[in-house]
Amino acid sequence: MHSLAVIGVFLTLLSCTGSAPPRPSQTAIPVKIPIRLELEKVIEGRLLAYDLKTPSGLALDALDNLFIADAGNHRLLKLNTEFKPIREYGGYGGGIGRFNSPEDLVLDRGLNLYVLDAGNRRVIRLDANLNYIEAIIPEDDSTEIISTLGRLSGIQISVLGEITLVDHDNSRLIRLDNFNRFSRYIGDFSYGRGALLNPLGLAMDDKELFYVADGGNGRIAVFDDYGNFLRQSGGEDLRRPSAITADPNGLIWVADDDPADILVFDSDGRRVWRMSDQTDPEISLDDVRSLTVSAKGRLYVADAGNNRVMVYRIVYQAVR
Repeated sequence: MHSLAVIGVFLTLLSCTGSAPPRPSQTAIPVKIPIRLELEKVIEGRLLAYDLKTPSGLALDALDNLFIADAGNHRLLKLNTEFKPIREYGGYGGGIGRFNSPEDLVLDRGLNLYVLDAGNRRVIRLDANLNYIEAIIPEDDSTEIISTLGRLSGIQISVLGEITLVDHDNSRLIRLDNFNRFSRYIGDFSYGRGALLNPLGLAMDDKELFYVADGGNGRIAVFDDYGNFLRQSGGEDLRRPSAITADPNGLIWVADDDPADILVFDSDGRRVWRMSDQTDPEISLDDVRSLTVSAKGRLYVADAGNNRVMVYRIVYQAVR
């Protein structure tokens, strides 16, 4: 009888409190997608010692200083937030402080700049002021990699310092561990549906998924951090993707060179926007080799065929 009384008191108190606590809101978090671009700046012509020629790689630091791989002049440029050149480094050659067609750039979280020195088949690590630190040559103990290495066309670095390179000619990715030693191939002929064909660019999102501009297959190929092929997207929209980047909103921006265009996909691979659909796109792109998007909502385009870098302000719309 005592236990029944206790239960009765509990039920009475519960009924006096009203309804149960509300569940967490199921309202979807707004996602931003682009609706148009507004041309803000064209970077071209004389930049310090030379006219900009075939810009092929772009990177931004935390302050939005811009780094450009000026492949045609075999040098790097650093521009401030007002797009003024403040430092250059390089020149043609194979020794320290020299490049042979630098193709791509990436900054790690410690603000080291990794330069894909394509013609010399190596990676050069600099600090954020373009001071030389080291050369990284992708080879294993038998030097098999360096002897068969093709043209390098993309680079990314993980939080743990593992470097992934795009070997365009051999249709594969090359993974180096955080000691700069060969780890494995990704996307070669053994990958079945995930096999790459002349890939051109590489992006990595905040979940450390890899997105490959798989130029020869006309698609985006997605791999996890272990190199497992997950999915593909863009096959109905892309002909020859040449550059790719992941933006702070989780969207994937892709340059397509046939014809020249820029498309945006969500994290599920659905196309959400196409540049050529704009009423007034203000573009005539040719041979886009690199894209990057800033946290402040700017799109930077390495328009290599026109020897310039295009800077656009992205106008977004929130969707649910």
